[in-house]
Amino acid sequence: MASEPARSPAPEVESGAPARSTPSESSAKPTGPVLALARVTKRFGRTLALDGVAISFAPGEVHALVGENGAGKSTLLGIIAGFVRPDPPSEMSVNGNAIDFAQLSPRSVQRLGIAIVPQELAVVEPMTVAENIFLGREPRRGPFLDVRTMHRRAEALLSRLGTNVSPDTPVERLSVAQLQLVEIAKALSYDSRFVALDEPSAVLAGEELERLFSVIHQLAADGVAVAYVSHRLDEVFGHCDRYTVLKDGHVVKTGVVADVGRRELVRMMVGREVSDSFPPRSEETGQVRLRVSDLSVDGKLEGVSFEVRSGEIVGIAGLMGSGRTTLAKTIFGAIPASRGRIEVDDAVGPFRSSREALLAGLAYLPEDRRREGLATNKRVAPNASLLALAKLVRGPARLISPRAEGELVRELVGQLAIRTSPTGGDIAGRLSGGNQQKVVLAKWLQAKPRVLILDEPTRGIDVGTKEEIYRILRGLAREGLAVVVISSELIEVLGLADRIVVLSEGRIAGELAGKGATEEDVMRLATGVHDREAAA
Repeated sequence: MASEPARSPAPEVESGAPARSTPSESSAKPTGPVLALARVTKRFGRTLALDGVAISFAPGEVHALVGENGAGKSTLLGIIAGFVRPDPPSEMSVNGNAIDFAQLSPRSVQRLGIAIVPQELAVVEPMTVAENIFLGREPRRGPFLDVRTMHRRAEALLSRLGTNVSPDTPVERLSVAQLQLVEIAKALSYDSRFVALDEPSAVLAGEELERLFSVIHQLAADGVAVAYVSHRLDEVFGHCDRYTVLKDGHVVKTGVVADVGRRELVRMMVGREVSDSFPPRSEETGQVRLRVSDLSVDGKLEGVSFEVRSGEIVGIAGLMGSGRTTLAKTIFGAIPASRGRIEVDDAVGPFRSSREALLAGLAYLPEDRRREGLATNKRVAPNASLLALAKLVRGPARLISPRAEGELVRELVGQLAIRTSPTGGDIAGRLSGGNQQKVVLAKWLQAKPRVLILDEPTRGIDVGTKEEIYRILRGLAREGLAVVVISSELIEVLGLADRIVVLSEGRIAGELAGKGATEEDVMRLATGVHDREAAA
């Protein structure tokens, strides 16, 4: 990824404790940090999420917040956004004016010039793109909604982000990546002086991501303070001026990005050395477990054919919009195929539903784990045991046995190293992203699948937990599963897969052996350069 020329970071300014004011009074021109936090503390029950955190964000600076899942980054952003009320003696100031947390709310935060783009998207699905961007502050002509002005403004914001999404489109029709761009457009519409982005590259890639970085640098050039949360260190080193490492709710260190090395930064994040290598690839594979032949979906996939063997991990690579997720959902019966054949051992599809695919031996972990993979408001235990209910019922009344469920959940928590209570009593939506993904994986493993398809399995997950998931997937392959991994991170596909199938515009552009393949090899196929060179 190309990086911008290094900019001289603004000096970090210590924040004092000015007299308290209400949010509406904090509108003076900044003389130091745009936003500063001191002694920020937050407990959730017995869990200390943040412990005395102090951090400041200077105008014209892109400030990276890094750390493992569960380090406290999202809680910190939740406090800034007005969604989470911190515990005493927490302090926050905006433009040098102290904020009374008792009067802070998501709406007053917007008036303060603060915009947060969350990792978990918060769109209203029945509404259009334009209606979501200006929800609650729609332009009007007298008592009437000024639809033309709203659409014109929305179109300008979307154009700034380099997307061709129409303002009239209902958001329920958009992909996860497009929804992320809608959230970013909403943040830009506030003309904010502080903008925080929580893992935007988890769903963006290619030109859309590069366009976002251009917008971020322009915001910084205009004097906006930008907080950037990412697990991708290339982005931190290529696009950020300053960094703060959080671990277990504490600030480990704040410094200038140009003054720290990659290995040192990782060591501060995880508290140990992280291996640069992936688990060893399979030496031997078994019989073909999944065979896809001439699979097509009108307008989205055309004549896709490939196979996956027992004990093998096959990576699916391609640019955004290449058809990767459509392929996964079609194999799993969630999208109907227009033609083609799918074989899972002796079962033959295309499958007419996800239930039919599940019975055939397929399991699918979706890219949006919170919307499609978890009941986020329920405990870990019922989430993890959902597909094992038949073996948990006891007695003539056929009721779920709490003891049997508890034993199963304890086994899964230990097997997958899920950071939750041994009995799975925590609410699933409150776990870190990596632990949520492990819960989704635990659920699907109860179906005893023969083919496991994972769409973006490490999206928004820290480097240490990624290693754990890679080991789990390689271990499942060694046990005889056929594993398919779809990922936007080329380094992940190159390091994990035994073979790589590259999609381009809904077709297979080529296939590569995992060992020895390079990012250039994949991109030449994904962008069609290989085909053009062959034609020439």
